[in-house]
Amino acid sequence: MATAGLHYRECASLPLVGAASPRGPLLLDTNVILNALTGRGPPVLKALLANLPQSFVSAPPVAELSWTRGVSILIIRKLPAWSPPSSRPWRGSIRAKILTPTADHWSIAGQWAGAAVRAVAGETRSFKNAADRYEMLNDALIAVVASEAGISIVTQDADFDLFMQIDPALDVLFYG
Repeated sequence: MATAGLHYRECASLPLVGAASPRGPLLLDTNVILNALTGRGPPVLKALLANLPQSFVSAPPVAELSWTRGVSILIIRKLPAWSPPSSRPWRGSIRAKILTPTADHWSIAGQWAGAAVRAVAGETRSFKNAADRYEMLNDALIAVVASEAGISIVTQDADFDLFMQIDPALDVLFYG
């Protein structure tokens, strides 16, 4: 795992939604869904949300959305095994394919999050409270699962820039 020189790069140097092509299917980060639902962010977010049944989310955004907004994600497919859709209608549900992490994914995510925190702590961010560390771990988990599955992440979260530097195979498209 390459961590020497790990740093946040200028936004202008990062691949942007619309300007760069994804290398695989899309995985939408929590901020994409929240910004699309609330009308914040560029118009492309609403188009991404409209295509959510063809896209993916990872398990951490499912929990984050349920906790922060009361939005349930209706699982129509789990990887690697198929899962039938629920027949129970949920208020505010969104249809999505969920990438579920394994124990190995959690272990790798812990390594990535730790490397990222050690590289940038004190320079541009503080990780003194548990919420900041938890957010970094969730982001690392999303990155690890997406990288293994060959899925491109759409996000506005700069932490994914650090994970792209750790794993050059990780494909992330940013929006501002």
